Formats: sequence, C-alpha cells, structure tokens
Amino acid sequence: MKISLNWLTDYVDLSMPADKLAEFFTRIGLPCEEVTETATDVVFDLEITSNRPDLLGHIGVARELAAATGKQFRPPAMGKLPTRNKAADLTAVEVQAPDLCPRYTARVIRGVKVAPSPRWLIERLEAVGLRGINNIVDVTNYVLMEYSQPLHSFDYDKLAGNRIVVRCARPGEVMVSIDGTKCRLDEEMLIIADAGKAVAIAGVMGGIDTEVGDRTANVLIESAQFDPLTTRQTSRKLGILSESNYRFERGVDAVGVDEASLRACQMILDLAGGELAEGVVDVWAKPFVPPQVALRPKRCCALLGTDVPAERQSRILAALGLSPRADGDRIVCTIPSHRGDLRREADLVEEVARLEGYDKIPVAQKVAHAVTAEGPMQRTRRQVGRALSAAGFDEALTYTFIDQAEAELFGHAKTVRVSAAVRKTNNVLRPTLLPSLLRACKTNQDVGNADVGLYELAGVFPFAGRGKLPGERMELSLVTTRDLRQLRGALEAVVAGVAPDARLDVRPAGVAGLEAGVAGEVLLDARPVGVLGQVSQEVQHYYGLERQIAVASVSFDTLQSAASAKRVYHAVPRFPAVRRDLSAIVDESVTWSQLRSAIDAVVQPLRVSTEYVTTYRGKQAGAGKKSVTVTLVYRSGEGTLRSEQVDEQVASVMSALKQQLKAEFRA
Repeated sequence: MKISLNWLTDYVDLSMPADKLAEFFTRIGLPCEEVTETATDVVFDLEITSNRPDLLGHIGVARELAAATGKQFRPPAMGKLPTRNKAADLTAVEVQAPDLCPRYTARVIRGVKVAPSPRWLIERLEAVGLRGINNIVDVTNYVLMEYSQPLHSFDYDKLAGNRIVVRCARPGEVMVSIDGTKCRLDEEMLIIADAGKAVAIAGVMGGIDTEVGDRTANVLIESAQFDPLTTRQTSRKLGILSESNYRFERGVDAVGVDEASLRACQMILDLAGGELAEGVVDVWAKPFVPPQVALRPKRCCALLGTDVPAERQSRILAALGLSPRADGDRIVCTIPSHRGDLRREADLVEEVARLEGYDKIPVAQKVAHAVTAEGPMQRTRRQVGRALSAAGFDEALTYTFIDQAEAELFGHAKTVRVSAAVRKTNNVLRPTLLPSLLRACKTNQDVGNADVGLYELAGVFPFAGRGKLPGERMELSLVTTRDLRQLRGALEAVVAGVAPDARLDVRPAGVAGLEAGVAGEVLLDARPVGVLGQVSQEVQHYYGLERQIAVASVSFDTLQSAASAKRVYHAVPRFPAVRRDLSAIVDESVTWSQLRSAIDAVVQPLRVSTEYVTTYRGKQAGAGKKSVTVTLVYRSGEGTLRSEQVDEQVASVMSALKQQLKAEFRA
C-alpha cells in the first residue's frame, strides 16, 4: 500500500524525518518495504496484512499514527452540503441479494461539468500509482485511497429507469467493463443493473455503457458493501483485478460507506459544480451493532511477559478509539466498525503490545517447553518409516494438488477442486497419493535414477458431495521399480512392525489405474484397507515412465487402529532353525491366501514362519495347474530339532493341503 506523506499530513501532524517515520511504521506493526522520494513528496510502501483493510487508505494509517504518537487525528471536515430536490424522488435502489450486498447507498448530483482535475489532485493520485481521468472519476479514486472505500460514479441519464437493482447475473448475460473486457456473467456473480441490463460488476468494475464521460451532466454515486468471497470469486473468474476488488475482498467499513459517499459529493461539488439531491437512498440489511470485547489487565501482562499498568492499557485502547471502560477487573471495549479484526481478548492484547512497543517485552535467557510423551499416531508413523527404510524405501514429500486427469486415471471422476479461474492446472486436491508419487518417479527417471523406491504418508481428500466439506484421511502409499513381490514384502514388514497380530492378505480385484490381472485388494484381518498391483499401460504412458512400476496404497487410519500398543520381545534363539521347501501342485484357481490359510490352520508350535518362494507353471505341473513352493521354518527353544521331528511336522502340512486343496506334491 503506497502512502503519500503530503497526503498523510492532512490528517495528523508528523515532525519526524522520512527515514525515522519508516522505522516507526515498522515498529507499530506496519512494515515499510520501500521509501521513494520525488521532487515534491515522499511515498512509503507499507505491507498491510489482510485482516486490516482499514489501513488500505490514508485515513486509516493516519488514525494509527495519531494513536501511536499521541498527536491529534483530524479527519476531513464535512459541513452541511447545499441540496436541491430529494434523492428518493430521483432514483430507487432494490437489493435482491441482501446476503451478498449488506448495504448499498446512492446519491445523485445534477448539473456537473466534467473536466480535467486540478494538478494537486492528479499529483496525489500519481504518487500512489493511479492516473488522472476526469474530475468525477478522480474524486472517486481519491476517496478510495483516502477512506479505503471503493466508490463508483454512473452517468445518471444512461441508467434505464434511473434506478439501481443489485442482483445476481442471469445465465448468459454479457457486459463490457470500462477497461474493454467482454465479461460473460453467470448466476453466481453479483451485479449492479438498471431497469434492464447489467451496468457494473459488484465490487469489481463498472460497465462501459454507463461510465462518466465528457458529456455527462448528472451522476449517481454508489457507495456499498459487498460480500468478500463473492467479490473474489467473480474477480478471478473474469480475470479482472482492481483497487476496488482488492478492498472489497478484505472487507469494508459498513458504517463508513455513507461517510465516504458524502466526502465524494463534497469534492465533486467543489471541483465540478452541480446540485446535490437531498438525502441518500440507503438500503441496509442489518445496521451495525458495535460488539464489545473485554480485556483482563493481569492476563494481558501474563501473555506479554511484561508489566503494563492497567491505566496505560486503558490509555492505549482509548487512543485507538475503542472507548474502554472499567468493569471490575476487566476493561470492556466497544469495537468501532472499521476494526473488524478485533474479536477476542487476545486481539486487544496485541494492540497493547503494538503501541506499548514490542521492544519493551523482555527476552528471557531460556525458553522452557513441556516434553510430552509420544502419541499413538506419532509412534505408528515412526514404526512405518523405520520398516520401510529397512526395506529400501525413501520417504517423499509431494505437492497436495494434482490435475483432474490424474485423478480420473485412478477412478476419481468427482474431486474437490479449486476454480479454474484461480488455478488452471494442478487445481484438484488429491484423492490418492499415487499420482504425486508417480510424478516423483518420473523426476527420478529424468535425472538418471533408474531404481526407485518411494513412500509417502500424508492426507488425501476424497469427494464427499457437492456443497460438503471434503473428507480427509491419512494414506500410506508406496511406488517402486522393483518386483511386485518385494513391494508386498515391504507392506508385510510394515504390518509386522505396527500390528504383529494382524494378518495381511491380497485378494485379486480390478482396480482403476492398475494392470488387469496384476492388481488386488489389500486386506487387513479380512477388512479391505487398500490396493496393490502394477500400474496400467495407460498410466505408465501418461507419466512417461520407461520401467514397470509396482504400487500400493493403504489406509493409515485403519492401520493405526490395528496397531499394538504393547511390544512383545523374545530372547535371541539359542538353537538353529530347520528350513524345508514344499512344492504343492494345486489348481490354477487356488490363491496364495487360500494356501497360506490352509497351512496356518495346522497348529504347529515349532513352526516359526511360512515363506513364499515361487510359482511354476509348465509341463511338469500339468494343464490348469501350478506348483507353488513355500519354505516352512521350524525351531525349538529346548534343543536342535532332529530330522524325523521336522518330517512329521511337514507331513501334517502336506496331509492338510491334500484334504483341503487336493494338492499333489513333487518328490
């Protein structure tokens, strides 16, 4: 926000040099980014936070300086203006969308003479980055930069019916703005219309058909309050940015709407002549009721870490125009309309800190932080990271937004997205982590990293329905250029580390984005928790991947719910294990999950693990058959197992497989 020193001194006396004033601005919470000196003026470029729209005008900044320096604040003096006729007899205002336009005022001035503005006015506008147009338009821009209240001047005689209608646009309605942009409007946009057509885009820009020109004799002055979100959305959809929408998006002073209108009328009468119609047409949906916020002086001192007497706190709040009054051990403030950012006690504490001076808050020699125990989620995250790191996977941190086309590759046609007017690409909140990780694979491929193993544990946002907030859940996803079996092994290692008592299975299933026949549903204790498989050719081609990628994606929330809080430790085995390979010839339809379940059903305390080795299909197995090789591992804690002991155990397993799966065994 550019602030002119000459302009500022109209409202408050400033005796400090420009460089000292720049430092003072920063000290009271208005960082000065740049100071520019011209032949006749000094311009300060201030950084204004989005919660202080009152500081987007010279009067707001002057009010802050007066409060901080103790100088007198002098707002523009406005006496009684000469009037003729009544505004209500000349125009009417109908607000059809009061929720989007809480207040709209209109004043009429007849008999103006449009001409170039005086040099002093043009110099002030140019100092803050605006150019002169004519005396009527320049006055509205001047008041904009003075009060932070956007105004608009209509050629009164070009308004059909000489009236104003504030409504939402009709589908297909078109209007040409004063900068020559052909605007295609929709029903979500708020517009200003006359009796027949749109004449301005509310809060954004006026239309060319009713702009003030050299032949204008009568003007209607608009001063209003518009919904910030609607203004922002309309501005981005149309690609039009202006000083007006910049302020309306942040909120304007509902009470100051009328004061800014009067100020503009006063200046127009001085610079362009004419006669002001008496009164104002004012449609105000809900007049402003000043809220009250209480401050406890002791709490203020405790939060700041320094002692600021209660009397000093009251003086600071009074200087800010908050009308403080004592109420027991509290100071109750009445919040003016231009300070919508003051809503709670902490906000008042910040005001005291700003004007008392941040430099007066002592700096402690040390800062103490309470150490808390690691929570269940943090513990599970650490266990997952440790297991995957041991399996050769690196953690990735990727961007939360993806393209709609990427979401559709994995079956997510409905998504949570940002308007294309705001972001044309990467405007969809990802419903799965896989697209982000596949992009990371492509990046690694492009820089020559051929072997990739990545995982990410982050939030995803599935579509919850139109008009509803998106769902959010934690997901764990893995991608790798290695074998699919290694990926499953890594996932099993995660489950073994997090939930040792849970069982992980994969059930063949069709999955969007994964290759048919090489994809499945991941089950945790028979509950579906995710998917696993190889990416399809379509997905591989979309990302430009040269090597086949295996992927897995599971719900971290479900994994967390199955996590075991207690860890069971076993002594290091004293005696060696005995491993026996078993090749079972079964029907092609038999899955590994069925085979594993049949083996696990044979209760054998000496068997410590069952490991998949390989699958053979060919002449020796027979048509419609396959040979699945597993390794059975046995160990005793009391001594080394004898061969005949293990043979008995293996024979029991073979017998069970023959009975349940009609398995045959190769010698």
